[in-house]
Amino acid sequence: MDDARQFTNHCACGWEVSGSEDVVVDATIDHGRRIHNMEATREQVLAALHGAAGSAESGPTSGAAAG
Repeated sequence: MDDARQFTNHCACGWEVSGSEDVVVDATIDHGRRIHNMEATREQVLAALHGAAGSAESGPTSGAAAG
């Protein structure tokens, strides 16, 4: 069940978010926009979230989407 999976995203500035995929994606987009004046699409954040760690459950350490 995907709803039970937890994800974590870290930004180079020290910001971190954990939660469901939707929570992490939405928070990452918001963080990038508010703090770094960066616009990322949901697809870009998902690619960073799933591509950076090799395993979504281990949680990525990519700040690519949030800069």
